[in-house]
Amino acid sequence: MKNATLHFEFHISITALIMFLLKTWRASAFGVYGYLNFTRNGFLEHSKKFKPEDMEIRIEGKNCVVTGANSGIGFATAEALASCGATVYMVCRNKEKGETALSKIQSSTGNPNVHLEVCDLSSISEIKSFASRFSSKDVPVHVLVNNAGLMEQKRVTTSEGFELNFAVNVLGSYATTELMLPLLEIASPDARVITVSSGGMYTTPLTSDLQFSDGKFSGAEQYARNKRVQ
Repeated sequence: MKNATLHFEFHISITALIMFLLKTWRASAFGVYGYLNFTRNGFLEHSKKFKPEDMEIRIEGKNCVVTGANSGIGFATAEALASCGATVYMVCRNKEKGETALSKIQSSTGNPNVHLEVCDLSSISEIKSFASRFSSKDVPVHVLVNNAGLMEQKRVTTSEGFELNFAVNVLGSYATTELMLPLLEIASPDARVITVSSGGMYTTPLTSDLQFSDGKFSGAEQYARNKRVQ
């Protein structure tokens, strides 16, 4: 009996060690890969392959929807599209921040065709309301950029019963795309759906525990899991 117990404990220890080494290797590998591809240095290196003519394209008459557009990548994307002449719809959760960002983009690009749509992408009901309002505009959607993202460090549950990070990063992007499909199909074959992911997904494997119901919650790990699902 004692030998069996020792064998069991030894087996558990070896398994734990292997998992620890695997996780350490994955994090280290991402550190190198991420530095070379996803940091400013990575961008500068890849930008050497950009073609000048591709960066000077004009897209007047194209309707582009960008979620999480009041800051960061979303703001930069909305501003770049507006500078190319597109009609841009900025989807933001906070009206005041959205209005400030909209004003900056209109001022910097000289493009008056930049609009604000207020929607909390952690709420399926709000996304449905937004999609319904937008559909009434009767305009095709040529580009949908699912950029809105969240990394909440505490486990928070939405009023609809979903873990908050999962609600925004996964369900929000999926529901927005699904409900915009009719308008994207009108713009076909020119329609494009772009979902902004993260190299952080390489730090964790895909799991069936999508809402992080088991174990000690980690916002960073949940964010990585969400990006894996995307």
